[in-house]
Amino acid sequence: MNQNAIEQYLQSLKAMGLSDEAIAMYRQQMEQSMQLSSQWASQLNQFGQNIQQFNAMFTGDNSDDNAPADAQTLLLNPDSTLTPEEQWAIACGADLALLNGQYLNDLTTGFTKQECRELLSEWWDIDSKEEVLDMINWLFQEGHRIQYDIIWQAMNAVSIKESKAFLREHVVANQMEEEAAMQRLRNMRDAIELFQQHELIGKGTQPEMLIWDYARIINLSRGSFDAGYLSREEALDIILRCVEPIRKMYTSWKQLSVSYQFARCVWNGVDEDIFEDMMAGMEVLLTDPNSPWVKMPW
Repeated sequence: MNQNAIEQYLQSLKAMGLSDEAIAMYRQQMEQSMQLSSQWASQLNQFGQNIQQFNAMFTGDNSDDNAPADAQTLLLNPDSTLTPEEQWAIACGADLALLNGQYLNDLTTGFTKQECRELLSEWWDIDSKEEVLDMINWLFQEGHRIQYDIIWQAMNAVSIKESKAFLREHVVANQMEEEAAMQRLRNMRDAIELFQQHELIGKGTQPEMLIWDYARIINLSRGSFDAGYLSREEALDIILRCVEPIRKMYTSWKQLSVSYQFARCVWNGVDEDIFEDMMAGMEVLLTDPNSPWVKMPW
């Protein structure tokens, strides 16, 4: 079972585009870790941490079930000097900023330079301005939304066999990538059932994936500003580039938030406890009088 867990993790790394060299390094580290301990519980705990680090690097949050009780507290910087337009752009990443305990109305996250550098390195594998710009460019040009659209098409195939055939043709190059893509497909089906059950989407509705990539662009730019990798002007310029596509794609803060939460379930899997936390956070953002979403109508 432990070996299967390692292979599942490595398949996810491969599907997300990591190099063969990086995957080989992860394999060696995990096998060494498991050799050092003969206790199954310790091994499983280490594997769970590795999965969390992987998800955090590609989703921009750590999906921590043990987040502090005040994780949904609105944090606002009273000294913010952003214009209304700039604050509106920052607010488009509020789902993720709220989850991470960051300011909702300023370019700065509220974290220290060292904290941001450590988080960027741990969550995004970013340690320089060049790596920041490479990641942001990838998120603008491709991100996860292209594969999301293909998986959506595969999901609407008549049978699982046809879905697999469609994914093999358009997404996967080998068995490892196929398993990762099929897991996303299963996640999407679970998410659709859950979101329809809670009347967040209608039958046949496809939540748009754009905000999944663009919210991460916004928050990655903010963290990179605090880390000293981007100037204030550079970070705001990148963030403001997100505004027009987001306005064209969505018609309300709620639609934007539902789409973000749906995409998060597709990539991280459906967990009902985490889902409830996500919905509670969305409700706070949509109703709290101090929320940027309430103060700045769509």
